[in-house]
Amino acid sequence: MAKELEKFKAEHKKLAAGTKTYTTAEGAKLKKRVGISLGNAWEGEDYFRESLAKARKDGVESKKLADLQKNKSFKDGLTTWNKAVDIHQKELDAMLGFCSNAKAHLAKLDKLLADIGKDLKKRSKTSASKKDIEALQDKLAKETAEVKKAAQYEGKLNAAQKFYAANFQKTVARILKESDESQDKKLDATELPQLLVDRNLKKYTNQVGVLAKAINAHCVSAIEKAGQDLKAAVPDLKAAEAKYKDLKKINDQYQTVKKKFPGKINDSKDKKKLLATLKKFNDVTTAAERKLRGTKVTIKKAAV
Repeated sequence: MAKELEKFKAEHKKLAAGTKTYTTAEGAKLKKRVGISLGNAWEGEDYFRESLAKARKDGVESKKLADLQKNKSFKDGLTTWNKAVDIHQKELDAMLGFCSNAKAHLAKLDKLLADIGKDLKKRSKTSASKKDIEALQDKLAKETAEVKKAAQYEGKLNAAQKFYAANFQKTVARILKESDESQDKKLDATELPQLLVDRNLKKYTNQVGVLAKAINAHCVSAIEKAGQDLKAAVPDLKAAEAKYKDLKKINDQYQTVKKKFPGKINDSKDKKKLLATLKKFNDVTTAAERKLRGTKVTIKKAAV
């Protein structure tokens, strides 16, 4: 019954290209792109608010979209935001398409697995092909599990990632209905560099805190493991170094913004808060670098 084995191998080979395509790594990459494009769309919304506020200062009192679009600043803001939303929608479509195709491919893998399972049930223990078919079954089972995980990445998207683009027109209408006073309050934030707007500042403040804790935890773990086995400390040490690179990258970005836009920061109503946060980022990064350096010295001494 070697012909069944060859048949299964042939079907497996036909599915190989798709199996290599629908991986969790690819799903994670597409999800990340959706997140980045949403962030850009949010920045586009901030820019649109700024453009609307400027249009009000230019004397445009109407809340009608047609009237506002006669103002160059407003039209530019809306166009920029719209493009960012379109890009986000394309990234979302790519993600959803990937998951849909992965599910279709998964169905083919499941069918082949089922066919192999049926064959093995009726195959005698003395069959010369039995071990080879079982080996193919094991390999296929692992591949199927991977594709199944990849197909589920759609479920990892949050509501904003899924529906922000779909709600674009409603969001435009809602913003236009906001009072002039409300727009004026938001203008200060939108005139700041994007890294300093409240939404981004909160996001990176959280990231800095998480990274700092992770670095400390890895350093503590590395020293504890080094006391027993120096090699055992290496993974934690490398993990701490990687986290520190991420932390330093964030801090470097913010310190650059501080140097490039001192006027914007000084003119902001949130000046004290911004300066305090930037100082905290720098202090946390310095402390993390000191912790990492101290950990390396301690482990190096233990090796002597």
